[in-house]
Amino acid sequence: MRPLLDTNVLVDVALLRPDLHEASGATVAWCLNNPGSGFLAVHSLATFSYLVGRAASPAKARDFIADLLEGSDIARLDNTEVKRALTLPMADFEDALIAAAAESAGATHIVTRNVADFRKSPVKAVTPEEFIRLAAKS
Repeated sequence: MRPLLDTNVLVDVALLRPDLHEASGATVAWCLNNPGSGFLAVHSLATFSYLVGRAASPAKARDFIADLLEGSDIARLDNTEVKRALTLPMADFEDALIAAAAESAGATHIVTRNVADFRKSPVKAVTPEEFIRLAAKS
């Protein structure tokens, strides 16, 4: 299992979003307990920092990112992946960037709450709840 975590999963955990942070937190914990298995997209970290910095504090966002980097790798996202994202038949370019980064990194899944947005992704998208079920079986 090599998941790439979408921004919304990270925000769920950092802001303790009701009814969402439990499964998202278990997914993040899985990545931290299996170092080198999980991936993050660099642009997700920028969006995460902005959202959490505004809702909580910039220090909380940075500390959370530092913790994430202890158990996760940054998925490659350069010219090749951006050009690949432009070819993907996905409506949202940010989601296409996530998909291209996941594909390039060899991720087995994209963990997101917006599975429908990734229907045409080359990497299968699953919810945090689905990912935890799959991880328990492996």
